[in-house]
Amino acid sequence: MIKTIIKENLYLDSVFSMTAGRELKKLEGIKSATLVMGTDLNKSVLAEIGALTPEAQAATSNTLIIALETEKEGIEAEAEALLEKLLAGSTEKKSGEESREYKSVDAAFDAVPDANLVIISVAGEFAGEEARKALMHGANVFIFSDNVPLEDEIELKQLAREKGLLVMGPGCGTSVIGGISIGMMSKVSRGRIGIVAASGSGLQEVAVLVDRAGEGISQAIGTGGRDLSQDVGGITMLQGIDFLKNDPETDVVVLVSKPPHPETAKKIYSAVSGVGKPAVVYFLGGNRAEIESYGVYSAASLEDAAAIAVALELKQPLPSRDFQARIETEYLELAKEEASMLSGSQKYLRGLFCGGTHSEEAVLLLKNMVSDLHSNISFGGAKLLEDPKKSIGNSLVDMGDEVFTRGKPHPVIDPSVMIDRIIEEGSNPETAVILFDLLLGHGCSPDPVGVIFDALKEVREKSEAAGRHLCMICDLCGTEKEPQNYAMQKKVLEELGVHVFESNAQAAIFAGMVTERRG
Repeated sequence: MIKTIIKENLYLDSVFSMTAGRELKKLEGIKSATLVMGTDLNKSVLAEIGALTPEAQAATSNTLIIALETEKEGIEAEAEALLEKLLAGSTEKKSGEESREYKSVDAAFDAVPDANLVIISVAGEFAGEEARKALMHGANVFIFSDNVPLEDEIELKQLAREKGLLVMGPGCGTSVIGGISIGMMSKVSRGRIGIVAASGSGLQEVAVLVDRAGEGISQAIGTGGRDLSQDVGGITMLQGIDFLKNDPETDVVVLVSKPPHPETAKKIYSAVSGVGKPAVVYFLGGNRAEIESYGVYSAASLEDAAAIAVALELKQPLPSRDFQARIETEYLELAKEEASMLSGSQKYLRGLFCGGTHSEEAVLLLKNMVSDLHSNISFGGAKLLEDPKKSIGNSLVDMGDEVFTRGKPHPVIDPSVMIDRIIEEGSNPETAVILFDLLLGHGCSPDPVGVIFDALKEVREKSEAAGRHLCMICDLCGTEKEPQNYAMQKKVLEELGVHVFESNAQAAIFAGMVTERRG
C-alpha cells in the first residue's frame, strides 16, 4: 500500500531527499520511502515503481512528493514529524560555523558577491538555468544534478569556457577544489598531483590511493560522465588539463575516464602531451600503445595510475608494467587457501558494485581470467545480462544502474539496495565468491558496512550451516580521515571473514584467482 504526503512549495535537493528517504525507512512499518519533486520525469519514476497515486499525479514541479510503502495506518503523521525534525537539523549551525539560507542564486550572490564556486543540486530540468545564473555572476559551477539535457550541458560548458570558468558536471559526483572535498568525495591530503576525471569513483579511488601512499592532491576536477562524448568534445577535461598545466602547485597530471569517443580521445591525448609535466592516463579500454605514443604514461588500472603518479612525483622507479602479474604473485598463497575450501558445486563469481567505474574496471581485469563473464553494462567484452536482476554464470553488476535506483538512493549514498541481492547470491549453492565495493567520504552513507552487515552475516551463517565456504571480498574505498572511520569499517568486515582490499583492481584480481582456483 502506498501512502502519499504532499508538501506544497517545499524544495529539497537530491542529496537531502535521499538522506531523508533513508531515515524515513527506519520507521517501523515503512518498507520504502521515496522523496521527489513533482516533475514529469519524477512522476514517471513513481509510476514505474507503482507509487504514482492521484495525489502525486496532481502535484506541481514546486511540490515535494513523499511516497511511503507501508501497511501501517496513520504512519503519515509520524513520517511528517520525522521529516520536520530532519529539516530543522539541516539548518542548525555547526560549532564555529554560520549557516545562512537564501531563496535564490541571485540572493546568495547579493550577500556573498565574491563567491567563486556554486554547487547545483536541483531537478535536472532546472539545473541549467541555475548554473547559467552562477556563470553570469562569474562563478565556477559543480552540477551534482543528473538528467540535465545534453544541449544544456553543451551550452553551459561553452559559456563557461568563454568566461574562463569551469562547469563540473552534470552528474558530477566528486571533486577536490582548493583542498575541499565536494560531492560524495573522500577527505584527502593536499599535495602536488592533479587529477581530471570523467568518472566519480575513478577520481575518488586514484585520490584515495595517492593519499594512502603518503602524497596528496593539488586539485581533482570532475567533468561529468558525458564530457568526453563526441557531442561535448571534452570541453571541461581540456580546460582542466590547461589549468593543471599552469598551476604551480601541480607537478604530475592524471587523467581518468570511462571510454571516450575516439575523436575526443585524440584531442585529450594531444592536449596532455603538451603540459610540460609528467602525465598519466587511464582510459578504461583505451589503447595503451596509442596513449604512450603521445609521450605520456598509460596505466593498467586505477591503482596503477595512482602508483605511477606517486613514483613520478617522488622521482622513484616506476612500478613494473605487468600490473596484474604483480598482484597475482602477491596474493597467490591466500588465493590457494580460499580456493581449497570451496566445494565442487561452487563455480561462480558474483560481483555487486556501488561504483560504476569499479564495475567496468573489474570487467576489463577479469575478462581473461574467468569464463562466461556477464554484466548489466555493455562494456569490455562481457556478455550483457538479459535481466540485470538475475545473474548468469560469472556476473558483475553495477548496482548504481537506473534499473536499481529509480525512486531510490544511489548505493554510494544508501547501500541497502544491495541487501536482497547479497542474500540471493550468497544463498546460491553455486556461488563461490561475492565481490563488492563500498565507498566512504563526505556525502556517502554514514555507515555503509552497518547497512549491509546483517545480509553479509546471514549468507555467512547459511553457507556454514550448509557445509559451504563462501569467499567474500570487498574493495573499501576511503582514507583514514573519513567521518565513517575507515579502520572501524574494515574491522567489522574482517570480523565477518571478508577479505578487504585497498583497491578495486586488487579485489577483482583476487576474486578471479579464487574463482578459477589459480595456483
